Amino acid sequence: MQKNRTKPTGFMLSTVSAVVLAVSLSGCLSSGGGGSSKSERDPLRVSTAQGDYVGINASGMKVYRGIRYGVAERFGSPEFPPAHSKAIQLDESFGSACPQLASPFGEASVNEDCLFLNVYAPEEPGEYPVMVWIHGGAFIYGDGGETYDPQRLVEKGVVVVTLNYRLGALGFLPHADLENSNFGLQDQQLALRWVQENIAAFDGDPDNVTLFGESAGGHSVASQIASPGAEGLFHKAIIQSGAYNGTQLPLAAGQYAFATETLAKLGCATSDDLLGCLRSQTVEDILAAQAGNYLPVTGTPTLPVSIIEALATGDFNKVPVISGSNLEEGSLFTLLALADADDALRAVLAPALSDAVKDASYANSVGTLLQEDPRLDAEQIASDYLARFASLPAPDKYIAAHAAIGTDWRFNCPNSTQWQLLKDQVPTWGYWFTERNAPALPGLAAPFPLGATHTAEIQFVLSSNETLTERGATEDHLALAEHMASYWTNFARYGDDPAIGPNGTDGSGSLPAWDPVSDAGFVNNLVAPTPTASSKAAFDAAHQCGYWNAPPVLPEEDVLPQ
Repeated sequence: MQKNRTKPTGFMLSTVSAVVLAVSLSGCLSSGGGGSSKSERDPLRVSTAQGDYVGINASGMKVYRGIRYGVAERFGSPEFPPAHSKAIQLDESFGSACPQLASPFGEASVNEDCLFLNVYAPEEPGEYPVMVWIHGGAFIYGDGGETYDPQRLVEKGVVVVTLNYRLGALGFLPHADLENSNFGLQDQQLALRWVQENIAAFDGDPDNVTLFGESAGGHSVASQIASPGAEGLFHKAIIQSGAYNGTQLPLAAGQYAFATETLAKLGCATSDDLLGCLRSQTVEDILAAQAGNYLPVTGTPTLPVSIIEALATGDFNKVPVISGSNLEEGSLFTLLALADADDALRAVLAPALSDAVKDASYANSVGTLLQEDPRLDAEQIASDYLARFASLPAPDKYIAAHAAIGTDWRFNCPNSTQWQLLKDQVPTWGYWFTERNAPALPGLAAPFPLGATHTAEIQFVLSSNETLTERGATEDHLALAEHMASYWTNFARYGDDPAIGPNGTDGSGSLPAWDPVSDAGFVNNLVAPTPTASSKAAFDAAHQCGYWNAPPVLPEEDVLPQ
């Protein structure tokens, strides 16, 4: 299967599009209907509703890379692909990633034939819990391919599925004349339906599926919790850094915010046949014209209301949830802003510039960071946070303040709100990843400590000891990875206490206790080598959540219309 990808063309960054960039760092034919069964002839041959596949053995797992789960016309709902009559021999290659521009962490792709998934199963036959991973990447980058190594999880007795979904304008362009707008979320739901129909052939239990993802992937998990179309397709959820503060706009407002400029660039803004005009464009032109980032919009069949509204009203798919975020989420985006020639924050690194110029440049960059919420008084917020770090020299104080705003506003206080909404309705466990000496992420060289930054926790769940060691992990880091993988897979297996399973039935006495989020506010502090108990109160205080509950806002007449 061809990958149809090109080499990266440059270090392409912007503050908005950076959201989740580091998460993104990919064949064959398959369609729908019917049951599935395992072959008695070859332990690596499986029969699905779309036909037979033959996998490979790798790293102690049965591996099936590049299975086509869907086909879709551009800006159309996905469907199961047609069945094939001959068994397809899979190999080490992944199906094509969905169209995206090059980034520092991944290659470009222009192949719209990209709805592929990958299945990793234990070698021993059984009926294993299933964990379906949704990748991040600001809804414009990434794929379910080689970045994510499920070996550690599979070794603990689960089947792991990773998947691609449509990205950017091709996945999330909001417009009233399009069928749905949230095509990427539809793709994820089709993959989950594929799992329901076929995962038993891979020794997975379709009645025990955990949906998990990070950043845009975590936001996708939360969106599926809120989506009527995902009802019954999964039974537990893990949201990693996915409760971020990006407004889920109604369709009309999303059309104004995300589609107007794109359609104008493509010459489709005044077309009587919008769909025809869009389908006549080249992939490259659409990628060049798309907005810097996207979020799912509401008021659509896939997502009638926002995540927050669904949780607040209790009208959502009620499944047990693990949710959490990292101590220094924002430091990654501060690094990316410093590397972006168009971001004003770069000026704080220039020793010749005056403090007044640096103050103004920092405030300008904060305005860019907060532009998704035009109500906020970005200038006042920039000043308030800079005062917290006034004792630091330049440029450290600007970097620390910028990173703290990104951490507190975008990720961690929304995460606290999500805990509050979930805890009285479904079993909810909260975590706070605080390991500040986590191994360096591939492709990142920072002039300041990133700490427990965005994406840093993924490698403790989706990697092997070998990979972590190559990145400089210590024995303490390997111990934390063992704890986290055990928590995640215990939760997937039981949907109960991640530390011990129901009433201690798995006998895991080595895992520190992890109480649910409650009025007492227990939060699991994930730090090497052994997690410790913390609290929601400590989390909220560290991230200024009282401040963000009533942040400085502009006078109503100064707020630009959406």
